[in-house]
Amino acid sequence: MSQLKSARWSKWTVLMATFGWIFLIAANYLQIPLYRQIWLFSWLVNTFGWVWACLWTFTAVISYLSVQTYARAAIALIIAITLGAVIWRVDWRTTFIDSTLRLHQGSFAELAAAYREGRPLAPPWWMKYLSVDGEVQAQNHGLYLPIYVDEWRSEIGSGLAYFPSRPSNDFLIQTAEGDVGRPIRDLGNGWWWVE
Repeated sequence: MSQLKSARWSKWTVLMATFGWIFLIAANYLQIPLYRQIWLFSWLVNTFGWVWACLWTFTAVISYLSVQTYARAAIALIIAITLGAVIWRVDWRTTFIDSTLRLHQGSFAELAAAYREGRPLAPPWWMKYLSVDGEVQAQNHGLYLPIYVDEWRSEIGSGLAYFPSRPSNDFLIQTAEGDVGRPIRDLGNGWWWVE
């Protein structure tokens, strides 16, 4: 009976560890929307994910060791270390922005077309989770979507910009009240990451 309880407990700990790692991946991937909604506590969400994943993984490894299933304990530990290293090394900001652009190609193409044709810009509702204020800024040489702005002084900014023609290396666009940025990375279809 005790062996059966230990086996069930081991399965439960693995399940909780798995949920912890899934939560951690989601929290890292969604760090921009989380920051937009609960900026003061977004770091707590990420910390909670790390504690949850690591604590339940540790518990799973110990429970496997207690029933002398050493191979399962080693596999769980190797998987956890690998997942932790991958999560730690991934540039989640870039991953989120690139995947958002791919997922919402139609919406970004619509904004670009409205800018080129001089029509009013109507950003979709979900853009408030990506942009600082949910709005896009039509500037002289392009369309700018602010993603990061210095919260205290608004002097530093970075975000997405659309340029109808390929910008040169010395091209500048206003990213915040006291800051201008350069196109850094081509994201395709005229959209660039600007810092």
